[in-house]
Amino acid sequence: MKKNKKQRPAVSVPKSIRFVVWLSQRISNALATKVALYLFFRPQRFKTPVREHQMRDAAEQIKFYASSIQKEIQVYRLNGKKQKVLLLHGWSGRGTQLFSFADELQKQNCEVITFDMPAHGQSPGKKTNVLELTYCIQDINQKFGPFDAAIAHSMGGFALLRAIKDGLPLQSAAIIGSGDSIKGVFYRFSQQLHFSEKITERMITTVEKQFGTKLETYSSSMSIKEIDIPLLIVHDKDDKEAPYECSITLHDLARNSQLKLTSGLGHHRILRDSKTVQHIIQFLFQQS
Repeated sequence: MKKNKKQRPAVSVPKSIRFVVWLSQRISNALATKVALYLFFRPQRFKTPVREHQMRDAAEQIKFYASSIQKEIQVYRLNGKKQKVLLLHGWSGRGTQLFSFADELQKQNCEVITFDMPAHGQSPGKKTNVLELTYCIQDINQKFGPFDAAIAHSMGGFALLRAIKDGLPLQSAAIIGSGDSIKGVFYRFSQQLHFSEKITERMITTVEKQFGTKLETYSSSMSIKEIDIPLLIVHDKDDKEAPYECSITLHDLARNSQLKLTSGLGHHRILRDSKTVQHIIQFLFQQS
């Protein structure tokens, strides 16, 4: 996502947070950068809605220690005898958010594995990042894989594409509502909370020093160039969190992809749209 792609804010920012953001920037750039990074890496936890309870209760729930990041994560497993599929949620989400996919896959007697990212859902912790999610995918694959296919939403798409680039063996994959640039995520965050561009640039510099890598190496636009497996790229034109143009960019860069654009579903409801769910699953089955 380019920093000049402006949209209406996707989230409502509490007045207390807006005040802290304003005050920190009045005091110093250093303080404002610390505040920004503190907020950036801390996802919001939301109550699990009733529609996800059936999947949560039906699944085998496993506490799994992801050794690569030395954190415990909550895994959900639905047994099946055919293809094994990995489901990945997005930022501030939960593994059970993809219950519509799990339901359809179970009808096909597929095994389904999903998990709550660190600091999400029932996984402990208060902060995480896309690097940790990528490592989690690798650990999950070693324990519960290999997988035939994977479906990822939003930030999960960034991590999945990077994991595939790094050698995760899959026959096919689908990403939904994903961005194309990690730096773009920083700029979008700053736009929502009204941090200045200067603070955003300081955030990026600080994180790159801390992680010892350029952020763009985890951008989907970089990873997708080196992926050969069939990919389905799905995005809604009314997505307020990640512009659908990001997926057009990814499709143009990909070696082997199909692009499906929808309308009127936004960033989250697309995960429950029956036509979209069926289209994605049919694509994955065609590749197996």
